[in-house]
Amino acid sequence: MNQTASQADLQQRAEAIRKRVVQFRQEEAKDWGEQVERDEAIPEALWERMRELGFFKLTQPQWAGGEGLPLALYFPILEELAHCHGTIRMMFHAYNSIWRPIGRGREEQQKEWLPRIAAGEVLVAFALTEPDNGTGIDLRTTAVEENGQFILNGRKHLITFADRADIHVVIAKTNPDLGRDGLTAFLIPKGRSGMNLTPMPEMMGDKGCTHSVITFDNCVVDKEEVLGEVGQGFNIALRGFLDQSRASIAQSAVGLAQESLDVTISHVLTRKTFGKALASRQAVQMRLAEMATAIQGARLLCLDAAKRFDANEDISVHAAMAKANAIKMVGSVTDSALSLFGGIGYAVGSPVERLYRDARSLWLEEGTVEMQNMTIAESILREARMANRKAQRGETA
Repeated sequence: MNQTASQADLQQRAEAIRKRVVQFRQEEAKDWGEQVERDEAIPEALWERMRELGFFKLTQPQWAGGEGLPLALYFPILEELAHCHGTIRMMFHAYNSIWRPIGRGREEQQKEWLPRIAAGEVLVAFALTEPDNGTGIDLRTTAVEENGQFILNGRKHLITFADRADIHVVIAKTNPDLGRDGLTAFLIPKGRSGMNLTPMPEMMGDKGCTHSVITFDNCVVDKEEVLGEVGQGFNIALRGFLDQSRASIAQSAVGLAQESLDVTISHVLTRKTFGKALASRQAVQMRLAEMATAIQGARLLCLDAAKRFDANEDISVHAAMAKANAIKMVGSVTDSALSLFGGIGYAVGSPVERLYRDARSLWLEEGTVEMQNMTIAESILREARMANRKAQRGETA
């Protein structure tokens, strides 16, 4: 099914797409962002414009009509797009990341859905998080098999674009005694009886981006709508989506932080106090240096995770490191930007006010810093215990 292009061809096409994104960012994104911020809704024309520019098919496989870009080539493009309004970045991420669980489904499921996603005809929502539980084996949404079908009951919340999505990837517990192996993924089209959507309040940032509560009340799902196979839900959710999505969110934080630094540099070069530009003051220079260094460090962690993903390595720890670092970095950088702008930066409509709000959504997407640190700690402690056991047996590393 896959027809791979040469690395040189991929790099050439990726650079052409990156330049197209930069042009969009410089010529159109500001007006679109202001409209979204003002109306607190995404205009249909923006969805169509991004589809027309080919922004919704960058990572999908070439056989399905996508560009087939590996993460290491996609991330510089994502970073450029993340300079834009947060909801524009969310639209970009929704198409270029949330197809991946379906990419782990059965061949017939991939053939049915991936070409339509790459064409921008179908939007996927990923329903994992629950209001009273976490995002792992403590899920309470259940799927009980009866007469060749599954009956779903439970609730999901904070599901991005669920109201617009044509199909929902839903993770539910099919066997509570099997832990991770007891989770199964389902593909459920919109409008299914027993699946009810309730809009959630608007968020602090990313205005125009919608989130919903999904309630399943004896929702009947056919066996053919199991994504992949029964019991593969954990791998489909984590390996198929969350790992690369966490790294993508981290890269998005890099783009937003870089935009914050860029507008701050413009400000301190022109803003004068006591007859001198702010940029001439050593304290300001030190703050700018710290911001730039933090951004570059986060960028390199993202690139490391991307290269490992492209090499088919397990990146759960590396993605968690990239995300945990980026969360702290983007908070620090936007704090510094607001501080260097002074009081005018706190005004609605200032160059950093929206960036400051949008940055905070990145703290929460795909898990908080505490969740990432738990993943990292579990891994390093597990490796340490294994090393200790080997040493006790007299084995060498």
